[in-house]
Parts: sequence; C-alpha cells; structure tokens
Amino acid sequence: MAKFGAAAGAGVFAVSLWWFDPPLEESTRYPAGVALRDRTDALLRVGLGPDDQDCRPWYRADPEDWVVQALVASEDKRFWRHHGVDVLSLLRAVRQNVTTGRRISGASTITSQAVRLITPHPRKLRWKYVEAFQAMRLEMAMTKLAIIEQYLNRAPMASNLVGIEAGAMGWFGKPAKSLSLGEAALLVGMVQSPSRFRPDRNMAAALRRREYVLGRMLALGLITDAQKQGAESAALVVRRAPRPFEEPYFADWAQSSLPRAGGDYTTTLDPGIQRALARRVDERAADLGCSAAGVVLDVRTGAVRALACSGDYFADGEGQVNAALAPRPAGSTLKPFIFASALDRGIVAPAETLLDVPRHFSGGFSPVNFDGGFRGRVSAAEALVLSLNIPFITLVSEVGLVRFNGTLHALGLDTVSPSAQTHGAGIAVGNADVRLLDLANAYATIARGGVHTPPRALESAEPAVGPRLFSEAACWLVSDILSGDARAQGAVGHIAAAKLPRAAWKTGTSTANRDAWTVVWNPEHVVAVWCGHKRGNFGDESIVGIAAAAPAAWEVMRDLYPSGDAPWYDRPADVVERDVCAASGQPASTLCPERRVALAIRGRSSGAVCRVHQMGADGRVTETWPGFGGVAGRSEADESATPVVVSPSTGSVFKRLPGFPGQGIAARAGKVGDGETLWWFLDASPVGTTPGGGTLHVPMPRPGAYRLTCSTASGRSASATFTVE
Repeated sequence: MAKFGAAAGAGVFAVSLWWFDPPLEESTRYPAGVALRDRTDALLRVGLGPDDQDCRPWYRADPEDWVVQALVASEDKRFWRHHGVDVLSLLRAVRQNVTTGRRISGASTITSQAVRLITPHPRKLRWKYVEAFQAMRLEMAMTKLAIIEQYLNRAPMASNLVGIEAGAMGWFGKPAKSLSLGEAALLVGMVQSPSRFRPDRNMAAALRRREYVLGRMLALGLITDAQKQGAESAALVVRRAPRPFEEPYFADWAQSSLPRAGGDYTTTLDPGIQRALARRVDERAADLGCSAAGVVLDVRTGAVRALACSGDYFADGEGQVNAALAPRPAGSTLKPFIFASALDRGIVAPAETLLDVPRHFSGGFSPVNFDGGFRGRVSAAEALVLSLNIPFITLVSEVGLVRFNGTLHALGLDTVSPSAQTHGAGIAVGNADVRLLDLANAYATIARGGVHTPPRALESAEPAVGPRLFSEAACWLVSDILSGDARAQGAVGHIAAAKLPRAAWKTGTSTANRDAWTVVWNPEHVVAVWCGHKRGNFGDESIVGIAAAAPAAWEVMRDLYPSGDAPWYDRPADVVERDVCAASGQPASTLCPERRVALAIRGRSSGAVCRVHQMGADGRVTETWPGFGGVAGRSEADESATPVVVSPSTGSVFKRLPGFPGQGIAARAGKVGDGETLWWFLDASPVGTTPGGGTLHVPMPRPGAYRLTCSTASGRSASATFTVE
C-alpha cells in the first residue's frame, strides 16, 4: 500500500510538473513605456507604461550587487541551491502553521515570487500548488540570475515605481548598480509591503525593515558588522530624479516611428554629432534672430545621426514646433533632382549650352533669377551651380511634370502635391513645400548613387533598400559639379583656405526670403540646415541660403572631419569623355571650329551632333542660336545691364580664424557678359580682375568694415559691404 501511495504521488508530481507550463512568454512583457537610447546607450527618454507605471526593466543581475545579496538574504537564503521549491522551508512552514493553527510563515522562494509577479494571481492554496510547479519549470528554463532579474525588474517600489531600476532612480536618483549597501537594503525591504515601507511617508518603518534586511545579510556572512553599522549610520537622502527627456525634437520623431507603443530601443542618434549640430543651429539662430533646424544623415544606411532645432522646447507658443519636420517652400533645392532626371533621360549633358533669357509662361509667370538678371548662354553645369531659373523650368518641362512629380514622391517628398498640375513648371523654382528631414534624405539618394532608402531612427533596424531612382553616373555628375575648392570658397570664403573636406552642396531661398536652405553631402554624410521663422508669414533680407544656412551646414561638415580629410567618389565607368563643340557643348560635328573634351553618360547622353554650326548656301559656316534671334553671343540686354555683386552679399560677416594663413573671400558678380572684364576694388585699393562672372579670391583683410566694388570698362559698377571679425 505504501508503495502504491508513493507511486501515485510520484505520478501526480510528474503530471503536475508536465502540466503547469512556466510563464515564459509572459516573462518577456513588462508594464513599461517606451525607453529611447542614443547609440552609446545613454537614455534619451523614458515613458510611462500602462496605468502610468514607471517601469524600467533593464537591470542585469550580478551576484556581487548589493541588491542581489540583500534580496537573497531577506527572501530566500537557499536560493542558489534549490530548484524552485525550498523543501526545508516548506516543511518548516507546514509544521509551524499546523501546530499553531494559523499561518506563521510561508515557503515562497524568489522563483515562486517571480512567477507571481510575472502572472499575478490570488494567494490561495490552489495557486500555491500551481506556483510551485511553475517555479520548478522556470528553474529548468532560466538561469538563477535571469530569475532574479525577473523578480527585481517587476517588484513594486511604491508610488508608480515598478522594478529596482525605477525604484533606485525614483527614490535615490541613481541607477541600481550605484546603490549603496544601505540604499539597496531599504529598497529590497520595501518589496514586502511597498506602501507601509515607503520612505517619503514612513521613514521610521522603512528603516526598521532595512535593519532586518541588514541583519539577515550579517547572519549569512554577506557583510561584516562594520559594514552593517556603516550602512545604518550613513545619511539617507531621498531624491526623486525626473525621467530622462533629452533631445526632445529627435525623440519625438523617433518615437512616432516605433513599431509598438512600448519597449527599449537604441536609436540612431550619435551624441557627438548631435551636440555639434545643436551648437551650430543655436548659434545661427542667435546671429540671425530667427529659428533654425538641422539634420545629419548616414548616407549608407539612412540613419538619422542628429536632428536639432533652435530654441526652448518647453517655450510657450512655437516651442514644440519641430522645424525639421515642418513643410516649408523648397526654393531652389529641387534643381539637382531635375538635373539628374534630365541627365538620365539624355535631355542634357553637363557641357551642353542652355539659354538663360527672359521667358513668359502661361498664367503670367515670368520668372527671373535670384539676382534679378539673366546670363544668356550658359552650360548646363553652370546653370546648376548658379541655380538659374529659366534653364531649369525648361528642363523640368522636357523631363515631364508628371514624371518628375512621381520622382519627388519616390524620393519621400510626400508634402509635394500628388497632382503635377498643382505646381506646374514652378516646381523648378521651389513653389512646393518640403520637410528638412525628407529633403536631406532625398539628397542622400544622390549621395549613395541613386538608390533610395527611407530615413530610420532605430540602430537595430536593417536599412530598407528601396528603388533606384537615378543612375550612379547622373548622381556622380551632380555631386562633382556641385563640389570642389572654388565652390566651397564661395560658400564660406572666410574659412576656405583652412582645410575643408570635399563635399557637394546646394542652397535654396524661398520667395520673400522666408526660408533659407543648404544641403552639404559626401559619400558618408548629408548635412541639411534650414533657417527662417516658424510662423512662415514673413521673411527678411538675412534669410538667404548661402548667407544664412550655408555657414552652419559647412561648420557641421567641418566638425565631422576636423582634419579636413574626407572620402570622395570614384568616377563611374559609364561617365565618359567625348569631344564636344566648344560653343554648344553638343557632340562636335565637322563644322565646329573649336572643340573641347567634356563628360557624358555612356548610353544615356544624346549623341546628336552640334546644331549651332551650320553650312550656309554660300558655303560659309555660321552660328545660329535659337532664342537669340540668330545672333551669336550674349543677349543685347547684357551690354547695358548694371552688374550686381553676387558674393559676398551685403551685410555678410566673416570671421578671421587664427592659425590659418591664406584665408580669403570669394568675390563674384552677376549681370555681366562673358567677354567683359571686371576690375575689383576693396575700399579704394585694386585687388584683381575677373572675366565676366568669374570668381576672385580676395585675401582676408584685418577686422573691420569694408566695401567691395566691381567695375566694367564702360564705368558700370556695383558694391557690397561686409564686416570682418
């Protein structure tokens, strides 16, 4: 009979052990909100979970931690030796409870308590039975340290605090790993009755409970008597630390892109790059008296390494307006995408001559260039560098408005109207709204050779490989044209002689000077900066892309490459050299009197030979330029036009950097014919000459106020004033 009873008991035990599954799936879920970290694991934000609970389940147990030793000593001294159920404690509890007729002590282990914390249930006998077998199964599935982590990451710590990490931060303002012996003993002691031992309301009771925990640690040899006395005599400072709320503009955007409402996420934010960007953005906003925003992207992955806005996030009114995500008029920033599209369709090649002359479009649309003048004949590359409006209105019409509108949406610029007719050819001059982050990522498509990748906020996410929107050759040509030392000097003449990383860049200014944009890129990074006013209903003369946004964008690029060394692209194999007519830039015919070598895209650039040079009936070769009434050369309007100083703009402020010899200012004029010569004067002293709209390097003068003047042979002149600090 005894054997039968033993066998039956063994059978019940085996069935129960098999039947009651441990709560493994439930153990992965915590009552936590969102936690966001930067790439170095520093916390940016900790949100509240269900019922506004502050749970931070990232404590990782170590046997040497005071909280681990205090927990084992006070709750389960044989924890390291049993297998989920402490038989000795169970027998003791049964004996005491039976002999006294009431519950004197329990036999719960840390493991069984962890089961109850994972899947809360009533403290009834039936549940005790289930709990015991689940505890044994949990011990089979988890390590001892993992079980302690389950317990400590779920233990109630009074108020709305759940888990040792939230408790340590909430009561002592420090991480759990940094708790002193006395602090750890107090928090572990709270678990038995959080409301009764809450230190801000019942400090005396909390200290008595702590004394018990320390006594158990001493009895088990985990601490010495001197350590116990030191812990009891040390002052306890209850100091609730606020939940982290760093880099709020980036964190808001990152949180909006999360796959679920809770969890612990490592974001793509690089704290070093973020600090550099935030500093430059704040400085620019302060200098200009406006708002500013910036974005830095990793070209290869689309990871957002920094996103910053000027001003106080908590300020009334516009404080929480994220200017990096606010749709704003694009200005000339869309022209590189028009250019790449035209290159890929064989509509134009970089050296091909375009006409920048007055044109009138339907609806009374008569655009002019930023400086109010026209250049006449220019190469396509020059039109891109100078951001001329008429050539690009012509190009986008030839690309096709519907097709180009689709390209913009494929680039992620979804604030552009889905109807190509909404903006018409005016899309070339920026009559559509874009967001700074979207614009930066669109440029990243060019920077990575034409393949689009959405921007991403999570470091662990795999880059999503999107469609190819441009050829690698077209992207290389755009980047090559918009880069180089002379062009960099035009953006930041006051630091051009200091070693600059090679980068391509493009600026834009919206109508009425409401928005200034600059995007700078190389194979590794895209830096985009916007300056303007958040309300968007007015502008001022200081809000110009090259003067307002470019200095900040270039300073960030310099921060990324302090030694000036940066990678650059290798020329793709399908970018080839060919002989072109020196005048038209089209493949040279036998009639072209002069030739030169220019770049084109194999298989894409048009092979149609020069149409400008034609054989007349008398056998003589003549030049015929459509749009100039058959007259070769620049338009007559250029002959009498008054030049304008394009760079530096009036009111510019340059900083003379110590230790960098050869610093200079890029001087350039507009409304000047190709064949004209300009004489340049700094105050009354001559500083050099330029052919037409060429660029002159003016040596950086000493600090002070200056007037730079250009003059033609016929006496037409223009001036700009600037200051050197």
